[in-house]
Amino acid sequence: MATLNVRYATGLSDTPIGKFFHAFNDTNKRGVFKRVSVRLWNLVRKHFREIEPTHHKTADSFSPAATPTGYWERAQKGTTLQYTAQSGTVTIDTPGISRAFHPLDIRMKDKLLTIPARPSPEAYGRTASQVSTTERLFFAQTRSGVKMLATSAAAASTEPRERHRRPPSATRPKRHGIARPKRENKNGFRPVFWLRESVHIKQERGILPSDKEITEAATEEFAIGVRDFVLGRK
Repeated sequence: MATLNVRYATGLSDTPIGKFFHAFNDTNKRGVFKRVSVRLWNLVRKHFREIEPTHHKTADSFSPAATPTGYWERAQKGTTLQYTAQSGTVTIDTPGISRAFHPLDIRMKDKLLTIPARPSPEAYGRTASQVSTTERLFFAQTRSGVKMLATSAAAASTEPRERHRRPPSATRPKRHGIARPKRENKNGFRPVFWLRESVHIKQERGILPSDKEITEAATEEFAIGVRDFVLGRK
């Protein structure tokens, strides 16, 4: 969860605008903070809508591409506002959104985390129990000790080896009639989820509006709100 606090606007307390505001009754003060909260609420939700098309890189990295999880749509719905005569807040109640301010280290007590494996787009955005309704999952481990939940290799979408070869040289004669076989999975299984004790997620400040955008929007709306109450434009 991440919270944006409208108190950015109190930087105007020593200005004529701030002096007018402090003379307001609680009803009018609440009205000003309501305006600022709505302004920031719209700013955050608009930001989520704008970045949504560019944040499908993980889903697109699967082969074939995985179905996006709808994370940013849920982030919009999970953005709420509150206000009183003293302050206003915009709250984004979305898992992992705090990585906008700092890296995240995720660890589960007495359990391993399940990380979708690239050969298995059906695992992206789903839990192991959800995937197990259509795939028979079993525990497996590589010789190097990497743990996973896997399924039969027969269900894997193998790719022609040709796709990974470099283009033939223009001076090299083409050899026709030679078909490359698909890569064989010698292990007999396909990784669906990697099992990890912990996961480190890097900070990504761009998933929320910048501090400058937030401060400018809050301060501007605060000033407009005070002006409108003074002029009777409620």
